[in-house]
Amino acid sequence: MKSLCLHAAFGKRAFLAGLLALSLSACGEKKNPVRIVVEPPSVRIVKVKATTTAAKKQVTDHEIARTDWMYSIQPELDIAIKDERKQQDGYHVWITLTGVKLKLALPIKTYVSEKAPNDVLNHEKGHVEICKRIYENSREYATKAANSAIGKTFEGFGTDRKLALSNALQIAAQEVTSPYRKDTSALADQVSSNYDLLCEKEDRTSTVEKTVAEAFASSSESSSER
Repeated sequence: MKSLCLHAAFGKRAFLAGLLALSLSACGEKKNPVRIVVEPPSVRIVKVKATTTAAKKQVTDHEIARTDWMYSIQPELDIAIKDERKQQDGYHVWITLTGVKLKLALPIKTYVSEKAPNDVLNHEKGHVEICKRIYENSREYATKAANSAIGKTFEGFGTDRKLALSNALQIAAQEVTSPYRKDTSALADQVSSNYDLLCEKEDRTSTVEKTVAEAFASSSESSSER
């Protein structure tokens, strides 16, 4: 059996995925097939001026504040190579997922114009609270996603063995990370959108916690109607 490590990340309000590194190492000792490492969320407030730099951060005198978040997930995949063949159309590899280690993180940044009043910062705190509440269940979401993929076989294809194996790993990693993305990043987008809509209807700067709760409730109602 071999252990292969594939790293990916989810980003901002919309999902962003990127392959950061790929390494290969021997897998000797027997271990728990699903291991989850959860880092505490980090929150940073960045004060910016309405300059060219600020505009790049999408914070101007008109928008004055923005909160970005990233539900990061770094998978290390333990796999067994079930079969591999060199055929006329290229190289094929079949791998079976035998174990998953997931490292989770949630960095949050709020960009605020120096001219922004306190009520704007209070509003952004609502977005931060939404992300943190969802992240409280991240271990559960990640464990569920990993367990659902353990034991499955994935086929990879490429012009050579290395590319075929890399392709199979990407497919296997996607099988694990997609459900986590849906339960975290996609949910944060939906609840935050509900939160903004509620705040647009009336001034809720003094009832941020209540509005956050209503935004979650609205999201639950929408899900149950589907």
